[in-house]
Amino acid sequence: MTKGSARRQVVKTEEVSSWIYILLLTAVAILGWVLGKFEFNIGKASLTLAIFAYPFRYFIANIITKKYGYKETMNGISYSACLMLLFMITASILGEHNVDYVPVTGEVFAYLASQMINLTIYYYLFMNTDGNKLAILATYIFAMLVDNLISMLFISRMTMVTAFWRTYFVTIMIEAIISIILINFDEKKVSPVTKRRRK
Repeated sequence: MTKGSARRQVVKTEEVSSWIYILLLTAVAILGWVLGKFEFNIGKASLTLAIFAYPFRYFIANIITKKYGYKETMNGISYSACLMLLFMITASILGEHNVDYVPVTGEVFAYLASQMINLTIYYYLFMNTDGNKLAILATYIFAMLVDNLISMLFISRMTMVTAFWRTYFVTIMIEAIISIILINFDEKKVSPVTKRRRK
């Protein structure tokens, strides 16, 4: 085996299709919806296990952004949202035979809106900064503020009582703590698209 062929084989081995990450993003999004069915309490705040999955959705989307660029991430978010919606409707029909489209719509809309916000801000930071972790953390938190607000409003039928805001802010606090851990793995790296563009 020549050096050139060996090098090509190594490069081919290291290349991972963006679909792997998109499917992973979809799996985490679906997992978040499933975990949303399981509740627990912290004080007077009623939470769901979904809060432990939601920050990973932005983390995986950011990995796709760094490796494959803005457009591929947009496609990935769109595909994952469609697959998540399909899974939610199918699971609801098979499990309950009665689909409540209000929370389903809120979940998907919140996912899309928050991911677009995260993607837009994160891509700007990635292209124009050295990857400041505080700025990235702020991006996570802002996206989760939007995500939780929209989904909780749809679930509660636009009713905002004291318990609503208590649950909302406790949820954000826990997700922010998880995000602090995740951003330590979110290092500044130049994507292949950027490298080719600079050449």
